Amino acid sequence: MRSNKINYLVVGSFVLIILIGLFVAVAWLTGRTGPTESYHAVYRNVTGVKFGSQVMYEGYPIGQVTAVTPVDQGGRMEFRIDFDVKEGWRLPDDSRAEIGASSLLSAISLNISAGSSLTALKPGDRILSREAANLFDVVATVASEIAEMAETNLKPLLEQLTRGGGVLTEILEDDGRVIIDRVRELVEDLALRAPEITDDFEIFANDLERLGSNLNRSADELNEFLTPENRNKVEGVLDHLDRAATSLDLLMIEANAMIGTTNDLLETNQEDVTTATNDLRYTAASISRYVESINHSLDGAARNMYEFSRQIRQNPGVLLGGSAPADNAEEGE
Repeated sequence: MRSNKINYLVVGSFVLIILIGLFVAVAWLTGRTGPTESYHAVYRNVTGVKFGSQVMYEGYPIGQVTAVTPVDQGGRMEFRIDFDVKEGWRLPDDSRAEIGASSLLSAISLNISAGSSLTALKPGDRILSREAANLFDVVATVASEIAEMAETNLKPLLEQLTRGGGVLTEILEDDGRVIIDRVRELVEDLALRAPEITDDFEIFANDLERLGSNLNRSADELNEFLTPENRNKVEGVLDHLDRAATSLDLLMIEANAMIGTTNDLLETNQEDVTTATNDLRYTAASISRYVESINHSLDGAARNMYEFSRQIRQNPGVLLGGSAPADNAEEGE
């Protein structure tokens, strides 16, 4: 009888220890192993969040979600998440709480990103929230955008490529053989001219080499020529050239000033210049009208002068009023 009581006592103690250990383990896993402080956040979407979801602070578990409550905000439903964290845990007032999972297979948790503020939230305050990015919604949005892009952009592009391929095929069928024949002729011509081109290239390379040699020799000769005395002479010539350039610059400045003065004079006396130009145009027109008569008169005068000079050469006595010689008179008769 006593043995049965001892067995019952041992079994009961073992079960009690197991229950106490299980309770402690569950409390430790849920983060409720001591006094806690309550905070809350508001979201439009709380997919995967439920009672007991872990609250993580920069990846470290500090509490759990205690309630998810729908709230009507101006006809739109939002959700208030109340959660407890360890007592004394400091949360900067610019911290943000985001719903998410640390990995693809991890459970959904409330992840708090630490802020940089020196002021901490008080128990019961609302923490700033950041809406969770739903991977499936993003994938669906991207897929719809891709489908729309394929319908509006890729399909017309493929149609244009198809039409372009048809046109290219027609061109190749019509002119492809001619193009190939011409390319073959060009290649054969290049093959025939290759030795000549090679020879020309070698000649060009030799000319370049000789040019380099001549330049080196000229540089050596120039170095030999530039003795101290010659260098002084060259510097003197360069000095004279500099002074000449300076004088030319001054002359250009004076010429520009003269041109400016002339422009000012023309602008000031524009009416007089216009009148003089009109008079000159009238004079030129008058001369052009009588130029043929003037040329005819000048031509006659030139012939008369030629005849007069001829008579003087034949009979200088004409200038003195004498009669012509007998021979000349007979010739005239």
